[in-house]
Order: sequence, then C-alpha cells, then structure tokens
Amino acid sequence: METIIECREVGFSYGPRRILGEITLSFGKGSMHGILGANGAGKSTLLKLLTGALRPEAGEVLYRGKPLRSFGQRAAARKIAYIPQDPVFAFPFTVTEVVLMGRAPYIGRFEFERESDLEMARRAMETVGISHLDKRLISEISSGERQLASIARALVQEPEVMILDEPATFLDIRHRSEIMNILKRLRDERGILIIAATHDIFGALYYFDEIIMIREGRVFAEGNVAEVVTGENLSALYGTGVAVRKEDGKVFVYQGD
Repeated sequence: METIIECREVGFSYGPRRILGEITLSFGKGSMHGILGANGAGKSTLLKLLTGALRPEAGEVLYRGKPLRSFGQRAAARKIAYIPQDPVFAFPFTVTEVVLMGRAPYIGRFEFERESDLEMARRAMETVGISHLDKRLISEISSGERQLASIARALVQEPEVMILDEPATFLDIRHRSEIMNILKRLRDERGILIIAATHDIFGALYYFDEIIMIREGRVFAEGNVAEVVTGENLSALYGTGVAVRKEDGKVFVYQGD
C-alpha cells in the first residue's frame, strides 16, 4: 500500500506537560484508520500534528516522504482536509457559502469564486446528500447536517487525506451511519485516506481498516480490528472492564466486570 503520511518518533508538549511521546505510525492511500483512546490521551493533538496545524517538538511528520512543515499552509490544505468535532460558525453563512470555504486554498486574496468553484460545491453537496440545504443558513440546520456540510467543504479542497475529530459525536444513529458510510464510499471510490479519532467502539468495528489505540500519549496497540479490539486491550485503554465476544464473524463488545 502506498504510504501517504508518516509519523517518525513524534513528540509534543504543551508547556511542561508532555502530551505525546515517540509516536511512529504509517497511513496508506485509500484506507480508513480509527484512533481510539480515553479523554486526554492525546488523540486530538495527534490529529493536529497530522494536519500541520501543530509542529512536533521531536521527530517528524512526513507527507509523501517530505516533511509536512516544508509545505506552506495553502499547499498543505490542498492535500489534507481537517473536519473538527461539531463545527461552530460565528456568522450566518448559507450552506453553499460554507462549502465554498473549502476552495480558499485555490482562490487568490483578491479573487472571487469562479463558476467552476460553484459547480464543485454543488457536486460536493450532491455527493453527501445536502443539495436541498444549499440556501439554508448553517445555524438553522441540525448537527448531523452541519457535519455533512463540513465533509462537503472538505471535498472541494480536493484532498488526498481527510482527518476528522469525533465525526459522529452527538449524532443520532441515522446520521452517524450516514456519515460513516459516506466516508467509506470516499475511501472506496476516490482512494481518499481517512483518519478519524473516535469514541465509537462499535463504529470502529465495522468501518475502519486499522485501529490505533493511544494511551497516555503513546501508541498502545495498532493493527486490524481482529488483532487489536480485544477485551484486554479495551479494558487497559479505558481503565474499566470491557469484554469482547466473537461469534459467526461478528464482534460483540460490552462492559464486563
């Protein structure tokens, strides 16, 4: 599998507090990686390092073999799209305007959107199923619809990588499933590398190719679901009893003793 992003012994601190230490990971083209860990484990910090929003104080993040820090902000945004958890918008933009924000890396400071940019935004909204919301204000739609708008905004960046922080948090079952199926389709049809931090163990079982467990700022376990999602690993990861049962090709996770 073609490697797109690598972390080589990456470390990061906020002041005297060590958040991540000696993180070494590799992410391949057209795959989905789920990052699991308790609150405060360092998942969100790792995502920001992978986007270039933060720079490691030790080690290196590479994009196609080159240091990510060597890319300018606009250049990096043409390669890597970041979707935060439940994005908040300070002004009453329409959904179309929000999606068009994803074209910013391609539009000059004193330029306006071209018809081709508008057409790309329309196609992205159609891809995620929100064309009917194009003229609605982003503040007037549901959390699930805002998340879909954020995915559409990321798509018009024409990225090779999409990085998401808790993409299904606070969403109902329908929207959660809808968003994860869209991400899976983007992986399959466009070869986009998907990396997402999540607390949704059940979603991780069914949608991700690889699972990375972060514990106290370090990689605790990594590999495919069958290898990594065990009762022993989950219990150690979250500090509580978790049991895993595998039966007829299905995996069941429930809180144990």
